[in-house]
Amino acid sequence: MSGAAPADPLALLTAYQQSAVVAAAVTSGVADALASVEWRDGGAADGRAGAPARQVASASVAGAIGGSDAAGAAGLSVEQVAREAGTDPRATRILLSALVALGLARRADGLVAGAPVDAGTLFALTDAGAVLASDHPQTLAWIVRKEWFFYGVWNELPAAIEDGRGRISPWRERVETDRATAFGFLRALDDLAARFGGELAEAAAGLLPATRGDRADDVGAAGPAAAGSAAAGPAAAGTGDAGEHAPLRLLDVGGGAGSHAALLAGLRSDVRPTVLDLPQVAPVLAERHPGIPFVAGDLADERFGRSADERWDVVLLANILHDHTPAQNARLVREAARLLAPGGTLLLYEWIPDAGTTAPDLPLFAVMMMVENDGGDAYSEAEHRTWLEAAGLGEVELRRGHGPIAVVAARKPAGRTEERRSTAVEQQ
Repeated sequence: MSGAAPADPLALLTAYQQSAVVAAAVTSGVADALASVEWRDGGAADGRAGAPARQVASASVAGAIGGSDAAGAAGLSVEQVAREAGTDPRATRILLSALVALGLARRADGLVAGAPVDAGTLFALTDAGAVLASDHPQTLAWIVRKEWFFYGVWNELPAAIEDGRGRISPWRERVETDRATAFGFLRALDDLAARFGGELAEAAAGLLPATRGDRADDVGAAGPAAAGSAAAGPAAAGTGDAGEHAPLRLLDVGGGAGSHAALLAGLRSDVRPTVLDLPQVAPVLAERHPGIPFVAGDLADERFGRSADERWDVVLLANILHDHTPAQNARLVREAARLLAPGGTLLLYEWIPDAGTTAPDLPLFAVMMMVENDGGDAYSEAEHRTWLEAAGLGEVELRRGHGPIAVVAARKPAGRTEERRSTAVEQQ
């Protein structure tokens, strides 16, 4: 791009070092140990304006390092951090100095990262580093753990380029064999959605019809509804809740922790979401968004495992298609369309390349999909339109925001009830 600084291969090559330090601070427990220190600005013990005057240690840390002595300190020493985190003192000292260099931790004496560290040197997290703690309201800890897992996967990139194969087991296997990591992944996605998903929800909310409206051919099939919950599944149809005030019944397919369904329902009071995912995922939804009903299903099954007479006003596929091949995506879109009531809307959230931007996000995302999943990719707008049209959907509209993910909406014709079971595109 004209006027842009030339790329620096060496700088790109060593960028991993900083991210690895961040990941180590979280996964080792050092960040949580430092989070036991609460900095209080005001009259400083050393007389410098604005310097931290004191700290308050957690009960566990205070007990481990001598009670009242901890409460009077301006941070934790290397030995105290190592004891709390269960880490090696020498390695902890080196990591703490690196965190100071990155601006994520600071020394109580105000010295820089290169200054000598002795037994009396005390450390605490900065405001910027506070989000690395697991109990911070805007914690990045789950996101960091997710990325640390994928660092190992990216180590396999050269091999993936040689054979074209993904390096991660299918989701159904991961959720069975390593449930802790799988659940952590879903928590990370929920935290990411809380930070960045609002723009997607706003776009989706604007693409949905104002209300469900009257549908003479709505089958009113029975479906899941959570007792005592404001959210409702297909059972809402045929219960007398029809007309201009009827809710939009939304099925979030592969919705995991319910992140995007919750955000959309928060913007549209007429949206009644339900999450569909593998049955093992239900506890994470209950933990993160307990007001949203859950139904078990499987992307590999016909109609995702739902009954033949079940219909929804909205089906959401959020960040699903990039994990699959074009042929698989044609099938996934078709199955989603089969679940729509006539006149219903299919919503897609996807990383769709934009010819008008030079940002590296999307090309790098395509690399990530390639190394993670067999057949994964970032697909073009034209490919998405092909799948949607092959499924009998029309009125396709795409909206972009400031981020790399686009929102696509497509409608099922009001009089369409037939189901197409195969298309030429699936056989490519």
